[in-house]
Amino acid sequence: MAVQVSKGSARSARVPSEERLFSLVLALVASPQGVTRAELLSSVYGYAHRADDASASAAIERQFERDKEQIRLLGIPLETLDSPLEPGNNQLTRYRISKERLQLPESVRFGEDELAMLRIASFAWSEGSLESEARWVAMKLASLGANVDVQHIGVAPRLTISEPSAAALQQAIEARRAVTFDYQLPGRDTPLSRHVAPLRLHQADGRWHLVAYDLDREAPRVFLLQRITSRVTLLSESFSPELLNEVPDAIEALEALVTSQPALVSVEPGSIAQARLATRVRTEQSSIEFTVDSNSHESMSSAATNLRLHTLDYFVLADEIVGLAGEAVAREPSVLRARVSEVLHLIRSQHTDALSGDNS
Repeated sequence: MAVQVSKGSARSARVPSEERLFSLVLALVASPQGVTRAELLSSVYGYAHRADDASASAAIERQFERDKEQIRLLGIPLETLDSPLEPGNNQLTRYRISKERLQLPESVRFGEDELAMLRIASFAWSEGSLESEARWVAMKLASLGANVDVQHIGVAPRLTISEPSAAALQQAIEARRAVTFDYQLPGRDTPLSRHVAPLRLHQADGRWHLVAYDLDREAPRVFLLQRITSRVTLLSESFSPELLNEVPDAIEALEALVTSQPALVSVEPGSIAQARLATRVRTEQSSIEFTVDSNSHESMSSAATNLRLHTLDYFVLADEIVGLAGEAVAREPSVLRARVSEVLHLIRSQHTDALSGDNS
């Protein structure tokens, strides 16, 4: 039995909300005089790749409005500046984030142990119901130099399945009812509809998957929960309990795929990257010294920890490494390094274009 697990692609049209928000905040902080809506939508990673699609313009505008609200909910001081020539013209309104207001007051200081405990708490908190607030706390703590001593805590804390589709899928599994949902395959512009019998939620490679039987294709399939783009619809139709016999083979195939795809990642000792990736380590070599080219994106101290991992999907792992913001560097294999480099160069070029527009 073949269990298909999708590989990522640089051409995927779906940008994770965290990456889009992070890119938006960077652009707003880097532009003290403010940036117009049009400039942001044409240059910021997460908007710019759809800027030329006229049919998507309304959706992009709505996404921008939601992102502005999300930034404010995170406690980030987003300022708006009216045009002196045409006050009230939304198209000429400029947005910015004051770097001074973004930072903690000078009077607030934490000791090393206090920072470590706060960072651990925010990491656990991010898996619960206050995920957005936890991301903001973690960003603040990282700027203060907070690290997690992973040699003492051993693993990164996890509380719940944070994927929005998980609850509905678990309900369907318990009721033995078929479901439909939209699933975004890498390399496609639009998601595909899936009609499946959900059999089990299974964690592999640090991520949650749905083991299911595709009722249209009459074959078992495994779906990465983070690629489910719509609400899960529970149908009235039930499915035979005999389909549960497919689960062991599907999980075995999934684990075999993980074993067949090794990776080598360097992380800063004591960082949150080490805490997050340490749970997937097969072999660890501590304090490995290596030379870093000052002209490359691989900015890291001369002594780091090399983690030998195995992964289901090199492209998903690459996106995770990028999201760890410099605390992790991909070493092997070349496909992993290439994907990380591609995403970083894309982000860099888009922000360079935004800054060039501000200075023109």
